[in-house]
Amino acid sequence: MTLLGELAADRPYGEIEALDLYGRLVGSWDVVNRYRQPDGEWITGTVVWTFGWVLAGRAVQDVMWFTAPGPDGYPVRKTGSTMRLYDPEAKHWHIVWFSPLGRIWTLIGRPGDDGDIVQEGRQSDGSTVRWLFTDVTETSFRWLGYISVDDGETWELEQEMLARRRAG
Repeated sequence: MTLLGELAADRPYGEIEALDLYGRLVGSWDVVNRYRQPDGEWITGTVVWTFGWVLAGRAVQDVMWFTAPGPDGYPVRKTGSTMRLYDPEAKHWHIVWFSPLGRIWTLIGRPGDDGDIVQEGRQSDGSTVRWLFTDVTETSFRWLGYISVDDGETWELEQEMLARRRAG
């Protein structure tokens, strides 16, 4: 047995309808990524975003490979991963995003309006974040990342990703 063999699952656990919230994202996506730097400059890059069932089909994990221009003009690749675990008692998802650089964000996920997914929580610096999956279809979605430094009184868009499902 290998770690990846033990981690991965080929389908969701049972017939729990709530697992469909993130289960519909399982697969690989090509993404155009636009994000704001601390100085306000917007940078555009690409992402390969892969979602899969893990932990006996009771959770959905993703891995993201970001590619963006580096300081010297050559592409730089970075990665991160998100684990999503459904809590049947609370009827929401516990979400942890983490990078190999030690950055960690924790959020709560739930269904939004019209098939959207709403995820809210805090960055490691204490700022409030709201991450939304919107316009979700079988072949595409839009992801919006907002930040608030005043506990949700005002929100600023800091990232937008437009995704298309990879063929095959």
